[in-house]
Amino acid sequence: MKLVKIFAALVLVIIILYFLLQNNNLVNVDLVFYQKENVPVSVVMLGALGIGMLIGYGVALMMILAGKSELRTLKNKNQQLSEELNELRNASIEDDLYENQSGDD
Repeated sequence: MKLVKIFAALVLVIIILYFLLQNNNLVNVDLVFYQKENVPVSVVMLGALGIGMLIGYGVALMMILAGKSELRTLKNKNQQLSEELNELRNASIEDDLYENQSGDD
């Protein structure tokens, strides 16, 4: 399975490189704080792809960390409730019954 993933990644890289090499037209890049003239379209596309991958990785990382934090919180709450349940199970029922009956008489 690992070899299939590596092969698929290599095919994808070759397709991307072929696509980028076909786009050699020069364009002007005008960002808010940065302007550059005569930049190949392939470089602009590669930059946009890289920035998109970084943003996607960051969002995925934040979601994973938030999920792990929530899981840790729920495990702690589950452990507290299990301890409370065990304490209630181990409590002496007969002592409470005798105390309630003697108080009524």
